[in-house]
Order: sequence, then structure tokens, then C-alpha cells
Amino acid sequence: MSCGTYELVVSREGKWWIIDAPAVDYRTQARTLSEVEEMGRSLLAGALGVDEESFNVTLRIEKPADVAARLAEAAEYDRAALESTRNAARDRREAARVLRDAYGLSAIDAARVLGVSRARVYQLLEDSFLEEQRPAGRDRARA
Repeated sequence: MSCGTYELVVSREGKWWIIDAPAVDYRTQARTLSEVEEMGRSLLAGALGVDEESFNVTLRIEKPADVAARLAEAAEYDRAALESTRNAARDRREAARVLRDAYGLSAIDAARVLGVSRARVYQLLEDSFLEEQRPAGRDRARA
């Protein structure tokens, strides 16, 4: 039987991982991150007077500000990359469609112009058709 879930807030201070247990307003420390859960469980069990396995814990690891900033920047790059990938896929589909519709090229000729296989041209044209049928606001990242 579980006595609930307790959050442990973990931060780095010097060579130590500091473990705060807000539910009991206690603090302990560990040398390595792999020791944090065990030390936190022990702290909570002692403060609550229950067995260490009678409750669940979640860890919230607080990142240093410079690391958090780097991760936020990386997430922004990921978002921009996804947008670029979607734009590239859209442009490939449009190029295949224009070669077929405006220039009357066969799939084999369009493949040579685009530098892809004939099967890929058919995929692009199918994706282009599906894109035209899809309600506005729903994207695909297939390139």
C-alpha cells in the first residue's frame, strides 16, 4: 500500500547534490545523482515514520541557470529545424506538382530533374494531393 507520492527537489552545491523534501521541510545530501533517490527516501521515511518502500518519489532536478538557458536555446533550434523541415517538404511537394502539372513531365523525367527516384516522385505527388485535401493548420514533416 502506497502512502502517496513525494517530490524531492534536487540541486547542485559544490561537490554535493542537495535534496530538499518540501513535504517534511527536511534536507539531506548525496555525492552522486544515482544516490539521490535512496537518500531522499531514507529522509522521508524517517520524517514520516513509515517504511521506505511505502511511498513513491518524484525527482525535480533544478538545472543551473546557464544550463537551463542552453537547453532553452537548443529547444528553439529544434523548433526552427522542424519548421525548416516542414517548409522543405512542402517545397519538394510543390516542385514535383509543378513539374507534372505545369510542364507535363512524366514521373521518370520529374525524378531526373529533382534528383530522386521515380517512386519518390509518386510519394511527393501523393503527399501534395493529401496536403491539398487536409484541413488548414494540419502539417506533415515528411520530406
